[in-house]
Amino acid sequence: MPDLTEYDVILGASSAGKDSQAMLDYVAECARAADVTSRVVVLHNTLGRAEWPGTEGLAKEQAAHYGFRFEERH
Repeated sequence: MPDLTEYDVILGASSAGKDSQAMLDYVAECARAADVTSRVVVLHNTLGRAEWPGTEGLAKEQAAHYGFRFEERH
């Protein structure tokens, strides 16, 4: 496990699917243990019309659940 205190930003890419949710849960656990939760950013890259309706909102909701900052790119 890397030393998370060495990073300015801990970026997690999220599609809002089950794998992304599992990743966020693990990142949250590790970030809490290292006391660096304020450095975690969840990034969702939208797929436009190819994305299921509501996916972007779900990714944002998942990030909020852990208290992580959320960003999206189009």
